[in-house]
Amino acid sequence: MKHQEPVIRFFLLLFLTLILPVTAFARHDNSRITGKVIDKPTGQPLEYAIVELRDKDSGKFVASCATDSLGKYVLTVREPGNYTLKASYTGYSQMTKEIAIEPSEKYRLTFELEEPSLSLEEVVVRGLSEGERVARLAYNVQMMETDKYKSTTLDLSQVVDKISGIKIRETGGLGSDINVSLNGFSGKHVKIFIDGMPMDGMGSAFGLNNIPAGMAKRIEVYKGVVPIELGGDAIGGAINIVTDNTKRTRINASYSYGSFNTHKSGALVEHTTKKGFYFMVNPYQNYSDNDYKVNAKILDFATDNYLPGTREVRRFHGAYHNEAVVLKLGVTDKKWADRLIFGFIGGYEYKEIQNASTMDFVFGGRYNTATTLLPSIAYEKKFNVLKGLRVSLNGNYNFGKSFAADTVRGNYNWLGQFKPHDNNLPGERSYMKYHYRDRNGAINLKAGLMPAHGHAISLSNTLTTFSRKGHNEVESEAQLSDRYPSENFKNVLGLSYKYDYRSVWNTSIFVKNYTSHVEAYVDSDDGQSVSHHSRTDSYFGGGIASTYFAGRFVQLKASYEHTYRLPTSRELFGDGDGLELGTSDLKPEASDNINLGMTFSTAGIADHQLTADATFQYRNVTDYIRRTVSQTKGTASSVNEGSVRSLGADFGLRYSFRDLIHLGGNFCYYDMRNMTRYKSGTNVESTIYRDRIPNQPYMYGNAEAGVTLRDVALKGSMLDIQYALNYIHEFYLDWPSYNGDSTVPMQLSHDIFVSYNFGKTHNFTVSLECRNIFNEALYDNFNLQKPGRSFGIKIGYNFSK
Repeated sequence: MKHQEPVIRFFLLLFLTLILPVTAFARHDNSRITGKVIDKPTGQPLEYAIVELRDKDSGKFVASCATDSLGKYVLTVREPGNYTLKASYTGYSQMTKEIAIEPSEKYRLTFELEEPSLSLEEVVVRGLSEGERVARLAYNVQMMETDKYKSTTLDLSQVVDKISGIKIRETGGLGSDINVSLNGFSGKHVKIFIDGMPMDGMGSAFGLNNIPAGMAKRIEVYKGVVPIELGGDAIGGAINIVTDNTKRTRINASYSYGSFNTHKSGALVEHTTKKGFYFMVNPYQNYSDNDYKVNAKILDFATDNYLPGTREVRRFHGAYHNEAVVLKLGVTDKKWADRLIFGFIGGYEYKEIQNASTMDFVFGGRYNTATTLLPSIAYEKKFNVLKGLRVSLNGNYNFGKSFAADTVRGNYNWLGQFKPHDNNLPGERSYMKYHYRDRNGAINLKAGLMPAHGHAISLSNTLTTFSRKGHNEVESEAQLSDRYPSENFKNVLGLSYKYDYRSVWNTSIFVKNYTSHVEAYVDSDDGQSVSHHSRTDSYFGGGIASTYFAGRFVQLKASYEHTYRLPTSRELFGDGDGLELGTSDLKPEASDNINLGMTFSTAGIADHQLTADATFQYRNVTDYIRRTVSQTKGTASSVNEGSVRSLGADFGLRYSFRDLIHLGGNFCYYDMRNMTRYKSGTNVESTIYRDRIPNQPYMYGNAEAGVTLRDVALKGSMLDIQYALNYIHEFYLDWPSYNGDSTVPMQLSHDIFVSYNFGKTHNFTVSLECRNIFNEALYDNFNLQKPGRSFGIKIGYNFSK
């Protein structure tokens, strides 16, 4: 019965959301203006063109809307009178027409727009950008364009960290594991996609913290309810990295050098011929010694006791490097395919392991390697058989393999001192030369249909597969569990219906089915037997998302979802290196999510642009999956908690004056608590009832300011200066009722970036940066210390036409 109540609430909310607004708007004396906006030379419809109605005499704004995929628009006029109707679209000249409105009449006007030949001083009034189109959806989504970060040395994870509501948590320097915190949830609760495909199985060499910022066009952050098109099972939200798939010719190359002997370089060549042949090649590499200083406890090998306090020491075994290449080849604008692209990602990484999941366990010889071999396919086509039918198919499969080594015959402390084992046995923690192959596959099928104006139906199905098999070459006979593969299959099927009421109000309702199957084999403690764990789960969820445009500047959003999150392969089977352990009997999480949002924006209408947004979230999660760390072994694993409730809000404010000045900031607060009242199987109240969830930042924020100066020293040059502030409030490392004094301290850091672009088309760039200017001690997951002050320089070349 507990799963029936959310379904009942869902349909009640659906009824109210669909019926009440229609009743409110149903006035019979209204007049309607309909029509199309098309490209004059070709007659092709222009989707998301802006059509705006104003009073002819006063110029007062009355209404506006965006065209659909057929170029159609609908406007409702409540008062008769004389008006002007203006249509505009990106890269086209705007067109204005006058119209006299009589009561209860219908009017039809078509706009034929042309691409003008403009001098540099002339201005083109634009339509909605792709990012703004997404922002108009009913989902609580925030956009970030990446252009201003492409000249910096930042990777994508560091850019994502600047978005309101997000905190990227790292276990160290370059190449370290990252953990995304969004809406108070972190880790695998937040799903990451690239062009709509899950990144879980793409390999660590192609991770968010290894990809240069220049590869992305924009970043979409869904706070709460995630559209079915992403095919995810996220509870905490989702991040979608959108790459630049325009038909331009692009060539760029860059190299950067920074503190801790950090080197980053990359190049990109992309071109589409007149006949529609497309190719792209994008190699890049990252290297760092990661030998920054940390404050650590020192183990005295003479007494086997820790020395009092901590000492500042330099890391000595944290080198990391990865090399990767992204290839794409295909065709565009064919009768049988709007876009068909075959891709391949090849990558290799080497990573020295300095410490375990806590800094109390130090290593000096452990290392991991990983190889990524990932072919992919992407197909898109808009059909004329059915009205507005669009189909896309995306798939990839990773043939990668990994290796974990632990062979040193002794132990290290943080001074780099070495003590041999008394028995001379190899292995700092556990002797291994473990070879394992992780086979990850993903395929996503999407179809969309627009049976009538304002109505849209979407179907999405995402299947992901995982299989691991390995062996430890130092063992004379393979462990029993290594003889069988560990497997995990997940499928998320979604169906949605969207109704758009004249671009004033739109609502999406959706249902999802979540299915998973797990096969796991676990060795007994004595290694003489193996237990087989097999589990299949299937659940239905659903939700509703609605948005209302209260005039031109204000957008209101509300959404509800009953959803599930299926355990990931890492949570089920671990990482294979003996430090991240699997829990094969994890249960899926279930959650009821409510989201409210409001945005005020003057973007696109004046030199001064102001955007303010606020979002509020409520989550009630059962069987919450929490990552825990053993303080005695330094290993990490995942466990199910009974019930967790989260309440939170985040606020953002951004201002810009032309392209000269920009200011912005955001602040987030989340109250995430354990709501399991009684100890398992008893009536005894739990000591940690209503405690905050440990190791989770609950209050944090960012601020930034920037100025862009033109014609500095050279005609046509551009000098860009950016400042950033990062704040994280103190948070608990352990359950407060058990160990309230164990905390991660408050952190405040400052960064500055300066870039200078010169050349006739700003082709050359030189950038300087300083991160953590005042060398503050920064910590993250389970008090792992991050790098101190660092400097970097980057040179780059860019050509585009």
